[in-house]
Amino acid sequence: MGENRIGVAIIGSTGSIGVQTLEVIDMFQDRFKVVGLTTNRNIETLVRQISRYKPKYVYIASEEGRYKIKKEVSGIEIRDQKEIIKSEEVQFVVIGVPGFDSVEPTIEAVKAGKRVAVASKEAILCGGKFIFSLAESTGAKILPIDSEHSSLWKILNKYGKKNIKKIYITASGGPFLNLSKSDLENVKVEDALKHPVWRMGEKITIDSANLMNKAFEIIEASYLFDLPVDIIAVKVHPEAIIHSAVEYRDGTMIMSAHYPDMRIPIMYSLLYDREFEVPFSIPEVWGGSYRFMDPDTERFPAILLGWRCSKYPLPCVLVSADDIAVNLFLQKKIRFTDIFKIVDGTITYFERIIDTVSINDLGDVLKLSKEAKRTALKIAERFVMNSDS
Repeated sequence: MGENRIGVAIIGSTGSIGVQTLEVIDMFQDRFKVVGLTTNRNIETLVRQISRYKPKYVYIASEEGRYKIKKEVSGIEIRDQKEIIKSEEVQFVVIGVPGFDSVEPTIEAVKAGKRVAVASKEAILCGGKFIFSLAESTGAKILPIDSEHSSLWKILNKYGKKNIKKIYITASGGPFLNLSKSDLENVKVEDALKHPVWRMGEKITIDSANLMNKAFEIIEASYLFDLPVDIIAVKVHPEAIIHSAVEYRDGTMIMSAHYPDMRIPIMYSLLYDREFEVPFSIPEVWGGSYRFMDPDTERFPAILLGWRCSKYPLPCVLVSADDIAVNLFLQKKIRFTDIFKIVDGTITYFERIIDTVSINDLGDVLKLSKEAKRTALKIAERFVMNSDS
C-alpha cells in the first residue's frame, strides 16, 4: 500500500462509532492506516482490533486493561491518549466516545492542529466558540459525523449560506413517538435502548428517546455553521431518510437524503475533500411515503433546551447535567421523565450566573462542567428518593 496513506487515531474504537469507523477504513485501505486505538475498558474487542489493524499505539483507561494488553499482545506501545493524539503519524482523529468524555480529546486534537471528525455533540457544545477560535489559530479542521450535520455540511458547501431562510434537521422520533405523556413516566431502560432506526451507544440512544439529542443538534448546527438558532427548526420524520434541509429565500428547498446507515456520514467526514463511491449496497429510498411533523414539546420538552441554552457557555451546563441524569436513568435510579426535570433545574440555576462565567481554556470548561454536575446531582436527590425504577 502507498506510503501516503492518512494516519488515523480512533478515540473510543470499541464503541459503536469506533467499530463503524473501522468498517469504513476497511473499505478504503488504500487511503487510511490505523495508527492509534483507545478504549475505556472493552479489552476483548480491542485485542481483536489490534490483531486486525496493527496500530502502533493503544490507550486503555483502566489499569487492569493495560495489564491484560501487555500480557496478551506483543509489539504494541501503550501510550497516553494525549500522546497518541499529538503523534506526528496521526493526521486524522476520530472522536467516537460519548458524552462529556469526548470534550478533552477533542480539544487536544484541535490544539494539535489535526483534522477532527466528531461524533459527540457534547464536544462541540462544551468547546463552543473557544474550540472554533482554537481551530482557527492551529489550522485544525472540525468535521461532524452525525447524519444531520454531515448532510447540512454537504448542502452548505455546495449552495452556500447566503439568503438562507430556514434550516431543518430531522428526528426519527425515537421509540416513544406515539406514547402518551403519562406512559412516558413508566418507560423502562430496556425499552428506551431500543431505537427503531439507528445503531448507537447507550447514552445517545437515551438522548434520542427523549429528543434531548435534538436540543444538542440545534446548538451544534448554530456553532458549526455560524448561524443564529432562531432559523434552525426540527421536524419529526419517522422514516429517517431525509436528514436535513435548507430553505432559501428564493423559494427553493434543498434536502439531503440517504439510507439511515452511520457509515455514510462517517465516510463523508473521512473523505470530505475527495470524491468517493459508497462501496456497499444501499437499499432504495424511493417508493415509500414520508411524514414530517412538528415535535410535541409537551411530551418531549427537552428539545426546547436547544433554543433556550444556545448562549455560550450554557451548552456546557446542559450536556454536563444531561450526563448525570442519563447515567442515573441507566442505573434505574430515576424515571425517564426525571431526566428533563434534573437538566431543567440545573439550567434554571445557572441561567442566573452564566454571564459571570468566562471560558478561556480546557481548565475553565472542566471547572464549569464539574460545578454543573455537582448541581445536577444535588437536584437529582429528590427524584432518586421517589423513584421506583
